[in-house]
Amino acid sequence: MRNIMNLMMILCILVVLDYPFTANAIHEILGLFVVLLFIIHNALSRHWYTAIGKGKMNLLRILSTITNVLLLVMMLLVTVTGVLISQTVFSAFPLSQKLWVHQLHALSAYLGFILSAIHLGFRWNALWGGISRRLRIDCMNFRYIILSRIALLLIIGYGIYASFTRHIGSKLLFQHGFNDWNTTPSLVGFVFDHMAIMGCYAAITYLLTQMLQKQNHRHLPCLSHPCQK
Repeated sequence: MRNIMNLMMILCILVVLDYPFTANAIHEILGLFVVLLFIIHNALSRHWYTAIGKGKMNLLRILSTITNVLLLVMMLLVTVTGVLISQTVFSAFPLSQKLWVHQLHALSAYLGFILSAIHLGFRWNALWGGISRRLRIDCMNFRYIILSRIALLLIIGYGIYASFTRHIGSKLLFQHGFNDWNTTPSLVGFVFDHMAIMGCYAAITYLLTQMLQKQNHRHLPCLSHPCQK
């Protein structure tokens, strides 16, 4: 059930980013739904907050903690700025319509999107481990290993390509207008490309965590082999 909720949140994030397709009303309503799912996700993960500062803080845990804190900050920023520039849900309130608030909203949304992908990469073994056991997938099977490696390379390759075609870097540096995301809005194409971008960042994060784990000869529970119980 929790994985289904997380999948819903990811899909909603991908759709809500496509502002030219959804238009303002749907964008705001879906945005509020994402915030609600994010709050529920954090409530279910409240044990993480109580564990901060406890136990041994190695490099992987430090990086994961920084990512989570930054993601929380970005979600707070995108929520507050979203309320301030609202034209539908909170239109009855005379709030800010300044350009810098719009820019901060768009910037925090995309930074939150990237941080969500990195967060997913840190948690990939734990997530896929549960899914593979439920689906009874033999992760040690040679054919599975080869196919998964090929899929990983394809996701990273297309994700990098989509990052350039969707002007991710330019948007983060305000070198590409946020109002010109798509000249011909296509929800399917937009979601597919941004899913690949998210998969790319998640895959790179996953590979880096594996490299750090091997280098330090440490075996963290969340970074163990996906099939390991």
